[in-house]
This record gives sequence, structure tokens and C-alpha cells, in this order.
Amino acid sequence: MRTISAYTRKWIVFAVSFFLLIAVVLMVSEFFHERRFRINVLNEKLRNYVTITQRFIEQQQVLQTGRIALMDSLKQMISDETIRITLIDKEGVVLYDSEVENSETMENHFHRPEIQESLREEFGTSLRVSGTTSIKYYYYAISYTGYFVRISSRYDTGAREFIQPDRIFIMFIILIILVAAFTVILVADKFGQSVSTLREFTMKASGNKPFDDKLVFPETELGNIGQEIIEIYRNLNRTKEELLSEKTKLIRHLNLLDEGIAIFSKEKQVITSNTHFIRFINHISDTRVFTADEFFRIGDFAPIFSFVNKYLEGDHHEQLPEVLPTYEITLVKNGRFFSAKCIVFQDKSFEVSVNDVTKPTKRKLLKQQLTENIAHELKTPVSSIKGFLETILEGNTDEARTTDYLRRAYSQSVRLADLINDISLLTKMEEAANLYKIEPVNLSELVNDIAGEIQPQLAACTVDLRIVMRSDLTISGNAGLLYSVFRNLFDNTIAYAGTGISAQLEHYMSDEDFHYFSYFDTGVGVPDEDLMRIFERFYRVEKGRDRKKGGTGLGLAIVKNAIQFHRGDISVKNRPGGGLEFLFTLAHESGVSRE
Repeated sequence: MRTISAYTRKWIVFAVSFFLLIAVVLMVSEFFHERRFRINVLNEKLRNYVTITQRFIEQQQVLQTGRIALMDSLKQMISDETIRITLIDKEGVVLYDSEVENSETMENHFHRPEIQESLREEFGTSLRVSGTTSIKYYYYAISYTGYFVRISSRYDTGAREFIQPDRIFIMFIILIILVAAFTVILVADKFGQSVSTLREFTMKASGNKPFDDKLVFPETELGNIGQEIIEIYRNLNRTKEELLSEKTKLIRHLNLLDEGIAIFSKEKQVITSNTHFIRFINHISDTRVFTADEFFRIGDFAPIFSFVNKYLEGDHHEQLPEVLPTYEITLVKNGRFFSAKCIVFQDKSFEVSVNDVTKPTKRKLLKQQLTENIAHELKTPVSSIKGFLETILEGNTDEARTTDYLRRAYSQSVRLADLINDISLLTKMEEAANLYKIEPVNLSELVNDIAGEIQPQLAACTVDLRIVMRSDLTISGNAGLLYSVFRNLFDNTIAYAGTGISAQLEHYMSDEDFHYFSYFDTGVGVPDEDLMRIFERFYRVEKGRDRKKGGTGLGLAIVKNAIQFHRGDISVKNRPGGGLEFLFTLAHESGVSRE
């Protein structure tokens, strides 16, 4: 018989003890896992009964009609005799109990543990002895609007078989532990022999004693391999941590970008994406999109899909070793412009970026339109001035006509200067709004000063202007822009509303944030088809509102922009009795930042 060394015996005892400890922990863990599983099965069963009960209550309108007795028919429909049905209102009053004939005698159930838990969680459970029947039940309750439904299963005849694990299962676990323990003893014995041999080798090697050539030298070999493995593992861990750190930085950076970005593998699986990508493709998609994976079902991106498939199906990255293939399209959806760009990388992964370019695109179109309008508007006075001066220089006019031409040239130069000033004002409001000085402005004084300035024009057109505004009305804003608001509204009436009319500016209301104003005249009004466009730059209403009346065509555009500068809004409508009415607001405090 082979003699077992003391080291081997220690190792066997340690290995068996350690394994038994692990086995006991696993058995206990498995016991509770099995118990949780069985409880979940029981919960699911009772949940089905709760659902059936709730549907019965809603379909039969038990609570609305007060026919609680109908619950008895539900109990008869459920063939499980271990089940007890209880209906409780939100105050805890028991409305029905299948085990109690007179539920009115039952005490209030609001503080029952399963009822309280159902108020906090999706459902509530408890295992206890019933205070009414003195029978042990497993309770399951769900809170609905206006009532609770509670299903109870008798522990002795129903719930116990679910909650308590099978004894056969426990015996089976014990048997497995015994077999495994025996196996561990055998394995530990073999391992102990190897260790003993390794120990014998080290003792002989350290004592310069001869040893059997057939012996394996695990100490030196295992030590080197183990050390190398540990070092490799450490390097891998460091590399992994660095990659995770870089990935975290990349994700944070992507989320800080204003454009939506998603990176896909060559299998079209999402590697990473930012929130802007989901938001932008939702604007483009006709249906709701929740994840970046749904990108490939949005038909608007079909050109990008074709581009990606072309490179994924072939070996194009070898043909383009340095220049990465890219493809870009512009999409217009619901009045918004989006730029979508795709880049295919060398490993056939690819990146899709989506950017909302609505503002720069519209700004570009607006500037293009504005440039065309400015050129058109400048052409008329410049041509007139040039024509008048050329005629005078030719010397073919008498003194009276020369004076008339000079007067007309001067008039056109004034109009040209006004046009340039208005364009400069609009440009400054849009691109350098923070340069305007913000200070307290007394609107009553400002408006009355303007009324005094235009009194000759009002008298010439027989316009009766009335101002209804308290004398201490003050806001925080820019005096020059506020002057432009009221001056352009008054000038618009003088120029286009007609003669022999009345006009009124009224401050009719204030709240915590805004002052509310109305300005109307009793003049000719504006055709409905032109009404919503009168705030557009250079837009002119036909029939008497053309260049012959003077003006630059920018007055009401300045009014709208100046009001928006003061965090307000403006609208216009035709009055039933004739004329226009402007309704606008001005904030107490301007929202424009001050340097």
C-alpha cells in the first residue's frame, strides 16, 4: 500500500474542507434560488387569478353597479379550492371575501403588509396567518384605480408545495456533494503527489543531490510560466483599463458634439452612438425610433445604405489604402435641413454622422434673398440719382428743371440713406445684439416724444393719434430699438393707412413677465392674402403700398426684430370696422446678455 505523505494529507484535508464549504454555500444558494423560483411561479399563478378577477370586475361593472354578489360566480368559475378572493377599496374596507359570508364584519385591511407593499411596488405579497380565518395563507395583492384585488393561497394545501423545495431535490444535492467530495479526494491525492514530487526535486536540487531524470521540474517551469502569466495578465488588465478610459472619453466627447454620430461594425451592429444621433434620425423618420440599430429601416437614408453595401460586399479598402471613402447627402424633412455623411474605415466598420443644418441653410438662403433684395432696392434710387445728374451735366435743362432734378436726386439720396440705415439696424440686431446697451426706458415719455416729432405729418394726413399709457410705465431695454418700434408703427399708418382716420396705442395689461400693447388705425387695412407677410423684409403690398409712398420696405421687419430682441412677440389682424391692429408684448427685463 502506498504511503500518503503528511503534506499530501494536509492538502487533501484542506481541499476537501474547502470544497465542502463551497458545496454547502452552493447548496444553500441553490436552495434559496429554488425557493425564489417556486415563489415566482406561485406569484405568476396568483397574478393570473388577479388579472382574471380585475377583468371580471371591470367587464361586469361590479363596483359601479354595486353588484358585489357577482363575485360569487367568479369564485365558482375558478375551480381551485385553495384560492381565496378578496376585494378591498382604497380605504381598506373589505367589499368581498370568498371565505367570509359577511365581509362587513371584517376589520379594515389597509395596513395589511401585502396591501401596503402593493401601493409601493407592482404587487405585494406576504405569508402569514389570517386574522379572520386563523388559517395560514400566502397573499398576493395588486393595487388598481379605486380598489385592491387580493388572491390568497392556503399554505398547507396550496402554497407550501411552491414555497418549500422538494426534499428529493435536497437529497440529490447531498448525493452530488458526496460524489464530488470523493472525486476531490482523488484529484487532491494526485495533485499532492505532484507537489510532493516537486518538493522532493527542489530539496534535491538545492542540496546538489542527484535526482531521477524522469522527474518533471514543475517548480522552475510552473514558477516561470506562472510569473509570465501573471505579468501578461497585468499587462492585459492595464491595456483593458486604458481602452475603457479612452472609450469613456470618446463617449463623453461624442455626447458633447452638436451633431449625431453612430459607429457601426461591418455586420451593421452599433459600436457606439450619441444621443443627438437618435434625436436627429427621429426628426427624419416617419415612425418613432428608440435605438441606433433602427437606422437601417429608415428609407430616407437609402442612398447611404447603397453606399455602405457597395463597400461591405467588396474588398474596396485595399484599393483605397489612404483615402477613406465618404458619401454625403442632404435631407429636407418637415421644413428642416439635415446633412448625413458616411465614412467607411479600413476594417469595413463605418461611421454615420447626422447634423441639423437648418439654421445655417436657412440663413444662407435668407442672406442670398436679402442680398438680391438689397441690390434690387438700391438699384432704383441709384439709377434715379445717376439719371438726374447725367441730365444736369449734359446742360440741356433750364434753371427751373435743374433745380427740380436736384431736388429729386436729393430725395432719392435720402431714401438711399434711410435704406442703408435700416439694413444696418437689422444686421446689428441679428449678429451683434449683445452690443446694444440695456437700461431703464420710460415708454410713456418715449412714445410722447415720438408723437411730438411726427405731429406735422399727422396733421398733414389728418390722423388723430391717441395714446393710452400710464406715465410711469418703464421697462429694461434699449431706447433706440424701442424708438424704432413705435416710430415705424406710426410711420406705417401715416404712409399707408389713408387720410382722415384715427389711431390708438394702448397699454392694456401687464403680468409678472410682460407688458401687453395694442396699436390700431381705422384706415384701409391690408388684403388677407398679404397680411401674414407684411413683416417680411422688402415685402410690399400692392394697391397703394409701393415705392411711390416712400419708405424702405424694412419698417415692420425692424419692428418685429426689435420686439423679439425684448423677448416679446407681435401679430397683426384686420379690424372688423376697417384698418389694422397690431398686438405685441415687451418683457419687463430684456433677455439679451450685456458685456
